[in-house]
Amino acid sequence: MHHLGVGAPHRGKRCILIADDATVTVIHLDTGEIIATNAIDPDSTYWRNQEREPGRWPGSRS
Repeated sequence: MHHLGVGAPHRGKRCILIADDATVTVIHLDTGEIIATNAIDPDSTYWRNQEREPGRWPGSRS
């Protein structure tokens, strides 16, 4: 099983996912906002959101 890193603030939003050979893009269905872009890595079970800087805790970005 694989998990897309989208972010807790987007929980419950209606989204559409567009996938190709290399990426999955998550788009808010009502606004058209790109919520997440995830690189597909078959060797990993978690695909990080490329739209955000890596970080462990919410609000820790400078």
